[in-house]
Amino acid sequence: MTEFSRRKWLALAGMTGVAMAGRGAMGAVTQIHSGGGYAANPFARSVLKFGARGDARKDNTAAFQKALDAAHSAGGGIVHVPVGRYLFKGHLTMPSNTSLEGVFLAPPCIANTASGSMLLSTEGRGRADGPPFIGVNGWNCTIRGLGIYYPDQDPNATEPVPYPWAIGRITESQVVEDMSVIDVALTNPYQGINLAGAPRHYIARVYGHPIKTGLIADHIEDIGRIENIHFWPFWPCTGGSPVCNWIQAHGTSFIFGRSDWQYVFNTFSWGYRIGYQFIKTPSGTCNGNFLGIGADSTFEALRVDAAQPASGLLITNGEFVGMMGAESQGFVIGSKNTAQVSMNNCAFWGPSNRIGTIQGTGPVSMIGCNFQAWDKRGRGEPAILCDGAPTNIMGCQFLAPGRKKAVRITKGCAGAVITGNTSMGSAFTVDRPSGLPRTRFQIHSNIACPSQWRDAF
Repeated sequence: MTEFSRRKWLALAGMTGVAMAGRGAMGAVTQIHSGGGYAANPFARSVLKFGARGDARKDNTAAFQKALDAAHSAGGGIVHVPVGRYLFKGHLTMPSNTSLEGVFLAPPCIANTASGSMLLSTEGRGRADGPPFIGVNGWNCTIRGLGIYYPDQDPNATEPVPYPWAIGRITESQVVEDMSVIDVALTNPYQGINLAGAPRHYIARVYGHPIKTGLIADHIEDIGRIENIHFWPFWPCTGGSPVCNWIQAHGTSFIFGRSDWQYVFNTFSWGYRIGYQFIKTPSGTCNGNFLGIGADSTFEALRVDAAQPASGLLITNGEFVGMMGAESQGFVIGSKNTAQVSMNNCAFWGPSNRIGTIQGTGPVSMIGCNFQAWDKRGRGEPAILCDGAPTNIMGCQFLAPGRKKAVRITKGCAGAVITGNTSMGSAFTVDRPSGLPRTRFQIHSNIACPSQWRDAF
């Protein structure tokens, strides 16, 4: 026991000696204290040493870039951003093996008023396709503990002003591997995070309210991870304001193009036209595992226009609310989709026009899901319209009283298994054409239990 303690003590003493020697050898790299009990990494370079000023007046573009370039020239390192409001009239380029790190240990909710490491971006007004505010130009780059705010974006304007992406790669031909964005607030960017060409990305704990697009993942040929994202109107854009109305009519919180083995966990958005959209780009389509994702107050909470046929999409424990607009829906499987889509243990509610529409040719399964509040206009709409792809609906709860239709099958439906489902209405109703072949359509063992639900609704 004594020997073990001696070894442990010697090891710790050795590590301390190495750390002290390293600090001495790095010269300008010194320990920085930011106040408020926060101590920066002792090996970080402070942007203040390169002429930055957090007074919301001085242009800090050149000072921050010098700090990043110095860290890269030294073989990589951390650039520390102490508490302050740093104005930028240009954009930044992050070279390989650099980290831009502020003081936030969790993302602030309202980055325009929070006291911390705040970056105020003004370049690119009116140019959505300009260079990103923070452009990643190499491998192993990290952006952490910062708030990003666009002070010239007016929440009361009739339409928002386009700006380039807040974070993204510099050029389309470039690949930026192992890019991370952690503990960052994107208060009001026109476009949030562009992960195109960023394989093995890690995006975690990002809050804010991007206006047109929250995040896009595309041209990714290796596993990416996205978790604990919360897009909500944290800035002074509240329900009924012009920009909020514009976001509701035009905004999309998450877009997935080509992304192989994408993992998404615990993400949420509120108040966008589309919550999650899967599309085909010139790079291809997406496959992945989506767990605990949610979208509220949308026109379409989940839309699959295309996905990878080989693997498809696995969506588990999702919560989706399509309620904004007369034709709102919880999900839409588009007519061009050829990939399988599995939705397990998901909840959909409205008031919506339909819970969902299934088209395309890729098989769709819904197992153990809950559906509530559809046919908002009283037109006799079903919860689910089967109008294309072969569909399995099993063990689901249709939580609407009366005789609302559970499923409608059209002549365009390739096949369906609808079994073991429960309705709280007076009957489990499936609209279907006559003469459906038993080899492709099995509809049985579905029950209605209105009395069981009377006290709950």
